[in-house]
This record gives sequence, structure tokens and C-alpha cells, in this order.
Amino acid sequence: MATGNVAEQVQAVNGVNGANGQRPVDYLPTVTLPAPGNTPPLGAGQNTVPAGGNGANQPLNQVPPTPPPRPPSTPVMPVQPNSPVGGHVPQQPEIVGNSVILHRSPNFVVRTIYRPGQRPKPLRRPSGHTARIPKVMPQQEQRIAVSETKVMPAVAPINPVTIKKFPVPSWLEATVIVVGLLVSAVAHALNMFNFPRYELDEGTYISNAWAILHGQLSPYAYGYGHPPLAWIQIAAWLEATGSLFSFGDAINSGRVLMLLYALGCALLVYLITRRLDGSRSAALLAMVIFSFSPISLTYQRQVLLDNVGTFWLLLAFYFLVISNSRLLYIMLAGVCFGIAFLSKEIFVLFLPVMIYATWLHSTKFQRKFMLVAFTYVSIAICSMFVLMAILKGELFPTGWLPGDTHPHLSMIGTYLGQLGRGQSQGGNIVGSLAAWTQADMLFVVLSAAATVFNLILGWWNRKLLLLSLMALSFWVLLLRGGVVFPFYIIPMIPLVALNAAMAVNTIMGWFGRLTRLDLVRAVLIFGVIAAIIPYYAMNTGIVFSQHPTSAQTQALAWIRENVPTTDVIVINSYLYTDLHSPGGVGGGEIYPHADVYQNVATDPTIYQTVLQNNWDRIDYIVADSEMLQDIKGSGSEMQIITDALNHSILRAEFRADDHSDQLVIDVFQVIHKIPPAQVLAPNTGSGNPLAMTAFPGRPTPGHPQGVALLYTTRPSDVGDGEWERI
Repeated sequence: MATGNVAEQVQAVNGVNGANGQRPVDYLPTVTLPAPGNTPPLGAGQNTVPAGGNGANQPLNQVPPTPPPRPPSTPVMPVQPNSPVGGHVPQQPEIVGNSVILHRSPNFVVRTIYRPGQRPKPLRRPSGHTARIPKVMPQQEQRIAVSETKVMPAVAPINPVTIKKFPVPSWLEATVIVVGLLVSAVAHALNMFNFPRYELDEGTYISNAWAILHGQLSPYAYGYGHPPLAWIQIAAWLEATGSLFSFGDAINSGRVLMLLYALGCALLVYLITRRLDGSRSAALLAMVIFSFSPISLTYQRQVLLDNVGTFWLLLAFYFLVISNSRLLYIMLAGVCFGIAFLSKEIFVLFLPVMIYATWLHSTKFQRKFMLVAFTYVSIAICSMFVLMAILKGELFPTGWLPGDTHPHLSMIGTYLGQLGRGQSQGGNIVGSLAAWTQADMLFVVLSAAATVFNLILGWWNRKLLLLSLMALSFWVLLLRGGVVFPFYIIPMIPLVALNAAMAVNTIMGWFGRLTRLDLVRAVLIFGVIAAIIPYYAMNTGIVFSQHPTSAQTQALAWIRENVPTTDVIVINSYLYTDLHSPGGVGGGEIYPHADVYQNVATDPTIYQTVLQNNWDRIDYIVADSEMLQDIKGSGSEMQIITDALNHSILRAEFRADDHSDQLVIDVFQVIHKIPPAQVLAPNTGSGNPLAMTAFPGRPTPGHPQGVALLYTTRPSDVGDGEWERI
């Protein structure tokens, strides 16, 4: 190989590389040409490396022999005197085939792929001036030495899952729970369509759910008496079942949903007791008290907002007791408590106790954050009720704000009116207490004794204090001196069961410690369960035998058979949904002018616009004993209905046993002083056209002028397709 000037060779190579689009080079590598007859270059898969510059291959695991002297025929590219730095050309890398030898030792070699123009020495050699980053901050040892020693905060949960001395297999406990829920379901479902009787509130909430399905909050003007979320849930259930009358009449469909809520509450009562105390026997006792008390079997069947809200309250409480200071469960508890409030506003009474429960079930270093999280979520959801009133412009009563002179309903006005109600306007604590005592004396005793017992021992056991405070919070509502209906006891049922089970377990635990055997405690609790069940069986006879709803069902069937669909009927609320929907008991068409007596007397759109303050426009009044008592006790407020009753005759009467009394439903027909005006419908083809009673003011489909046409049969000479308006 002829050698020339290196610079000229570099320029020649760069010229070729530039023409081919390749990177320029700064030098030409030194290449040692193999001697004739030497071993060919290193092939793939060979475990040898070149030794020296002659390309000979040697095994890696052997020390290479002394290389022979270089043959004179092997030319080596000489170093040119025109070196770039100090007159010396830096050592060039050794290139073998497509590889650059970076490092060579007798039994080790480092190679890399050769690329024209790459760095000649890609491996970095230590310079001896590299500064290391310190592993700790400067003077960290001194700061640790002089700093105050702190103990890590306790993170042990308040309700740990304890291992008992007598462990019970999980499958056995699950079997007991399922059997208990099945027995509870049978007890609640048996005869639930016949007992207890349909209440006014049941009819109100079912009719509100029916209105939700038709795009309204209520069939009448919504007055903010209760938040609407509970009957929205009922409406969702009615939609899911496919019909209002999937289980008979409309209220029966709602009672099936209440059965599901009752089973959910029974399960939650067991789980809460199980987690608070760790005792399976105590949890089973709580489930028995909750599920089989005559008070529970009576009121938890009814379609009431209290049953819906109680389920969500227990679910919120359960999330707290299992939270172990975990944010997700605290947030879920806040959401469930907000739903409980939006189901019925009285559950706001439990907010302080629920905040205390959050404090109790969160660790010390997380407590502030958990309290803020639960309180914020709860209040944010509860405030949606107030926000709805604000958006509708119905938060303040008429005249409270400047320029607000239009009469309208208001949230604040509604609750001010409820606070002003006296016991004469409804139930009272004395009458309700008598009803509870007659139904279940043991429950009333436990509600007081167990609460006081846990309150006293709560100074040493915060869990007992928590349960007693929850019960006391609701006793404040019952003992406040206002209107108290018997079904107001519903939220107390699970609280009494929890307090009673925990109190009994504490007492029996004392006996167990005396005998140094925890099995004694469990046996004694099972003895209490065995004693309670026969007591409940003796006091729940009427729950499974009486049929007071039969009188109400018979009255509904009589109306469909004997009253024209166009007549104006004053009814109780439990008949409203059935008479306004096709199907149900008796089938047939709807009764568009069947209105609840309270709205007939107080709603201006009915007594002024439709009836024009004239009792003579009422055709029938269907009333039970409580409705008649309410009408007579309201004085001038229901004067229009009183006048209609004074001009009526009794057409039918229906009776049924109801506890120790009888439920009586009377059907009155009003004798009109002035016969209503008549209009004639077109001939139907039978030769007898239909005559209709006209009532101005109420819109009727097809008559935008607001004239309601009430049909009766009457012969006439009016021709086909002709109308005569009077």
C-alpha cells in the first residue's frame, strides 16, 4: 500500500463521503493488513479473538503465545510529521472487520461496531477530579443528634378483626346469616299486603313516585315538606318492575321495595355489631331483635320515607366502623349520609354523632383531614335540597325579599309551619308511646334501659358511648313536644337493636370473665335469643292474621263499579294512584277528578278554579274514620268538604279488623242542590249520545279552554257529529 500525505487522503475520503451523503471524518484509522496465508477473519459463532495486529485467532481461555516477528512484507501506515497537536498523532483505534477494538488484554477484549466519524475513544477514563455527591446532607448527623425524639403515631384500628378462642368457620357464619335473612324475609313478607292498613303517607309517597314517572315532583304543587330523593328511588323501583300494579295495587308494589330495604337493614345491623364487638352471638341477637319485633314487622312494611332513610343511615355507619381511617370509606359514609338526608330531612339529627364516629374511627395524625372530608361530602350532598329551592326561587317566603310580591311556596315557610304545629294537629308522644307499648313492651323497655346502660359505661368504652348517643339523638325528636306519629319510631328500631345487643353482650361478658371461659358468654346470649323468639311469636299474631287493607281494596273496587269516571270524588291519598292509572284493582279507566281531601280544601287551583268554592260541585266523598276526624277537627279550613258532607247520603260502608279496633270506610254521595250544567257529546252510533257535566277551569285533553267534560248516558235528539254547549 502506497502511503502519501494523511491530510490529502482525509480530504479525498471526505470528498467521496460528501458525494454519497455520509459524515466527514477527521482521520483515517490505522489498519494492519493480514499476511498471505493467515487465518481468515473472525467468523460468526467462533469463540476466538484476534491477537495482535495480524488477525490471528486464539481461544479466549488460553494465554496467547509470543507473537512471531512481523513479516517485512506487511506495511504499516506511518505516522506523518504534520500531527495536529504537538507534532504527535494520537494513537488510532484498531479496526478488525466491522469492529473497533476499544480495549485488549491477554484474555479480554472490548469491541464496538465501527462507524465512520465516531469518537476515537468512547470509553471515559477517570481523571481523578470527579466529585461525589454526599449520601446525606451536610451536618445531618449533628441535626439528628440534637433533634427531639418522637414516637410514631398509633395506627391500630379501633375495630380490628379479632381471632376468637373458639373460631367459627366463615362458611358456617355465612350460612347462619343467610338463614337468618331468609327467616326475616318470610316474617316480613307474610301477609304484608293485608297488614297493616294503607296509611295516608303511603299513598302520598306512592303518588309522588307516580308523578316522578310523569316528569313532576308531585301530582300537586311541591311544598318542600320532604326532600324528593326517597320517592325518586321508589319511582325507579316501579319502573324496574315494569308496572305500578306488578304486585296488586300501587302501594303493594312499594311494600315489596320496603321488604328489600328491611333485609338490607337486618344485614347491616348484624355486620355493625359484629365489627364493633367482634361477637357473632351478639350480632345474631341484634338481628333477631331488629327483624322480629312486632314494631318492626308493622312499620317496616309500610311505604315510608323513614324506611328508605334508615337503610342509608346504617350503610353510612357501617362504612365508618370498617373504615380503619381509610379515606375511601370515609367518603362513602359521607355520600350515604347525604342520601339519607335527601330521603328524609330528620336524619340531619344524626350529623353530630356521625362526625363523632368519624373522629373515633380515624387515627390521630389523620383525624383532621378525615373530619373535614366526611363533613364536606355530607354537607355538599345535603345542600342540593337547598340549592333546588334557590334555583326555583322558592327559598324564602313571599315578601321576605324586595320585589317578591307573587304568592308562592317556600322551603323556609314550610318548615316554619311544621315547627309551629301542635299535637292537636296530628299524633302526639303519649298516643304513640301507647301504640308502641301495646305492640311490643320489651322493645320500649330496651330502648330506654339499654341506652342508659351504654351511656354510663361509655365513659370506659367509647363504642358503647357512640351507640347510646345515636339513640339519644333521635329521642330528642320524639320528646320535643310536637307532632309525633307512631311510625316515627322506625329509625329507632335498628338503634335499639344495636344498643340492646351490645349491652347484653357486656353483661354476659362479665359472667364469662368470672368463669374464665368466653364460651359461657356466648351460651348465655343464645339463651337470651331462645327466650326472645317465643315472646315475639306470642305478640305478632295480628301481624299475620288481620286483613285491614281488605276494606280499602273493597272501597276501591266499589268506586270503579258504581261511580262514573267523570265525577268529582274526594278521597284519601292511598286511593289516588290507583284511580289515576289504568289497571290495578277493578281495572278500568282513570278518574281524572279524584283528588285528595287535603288538597281539595287547601289548594287554590282546586277549590277556587275547579270547584269555584262551591261544595255542590263535589259528587262523592270516600272517607275513613281518621279522615272524617281530620275534616271535623280542621274547622273552617275544610269548610267546603264539611258542607258537602252535610248534603250527602251514605251509599256504601266497608269494615275490617284493625288491631283492637275496626277500620271503617264510608262512601258518601252528595245530593246536589243545583243540578250541574249538561253538554251533549256526538252520537256514538248506538242512538243514545252522551251527556256531559261541564266544570270550567280544569284543563281536559282536547279542550284547551279548561272545560272538563263529565260523561253520563242520556238519550237526545242531537245528530251524529254535532255538539251542543250549555
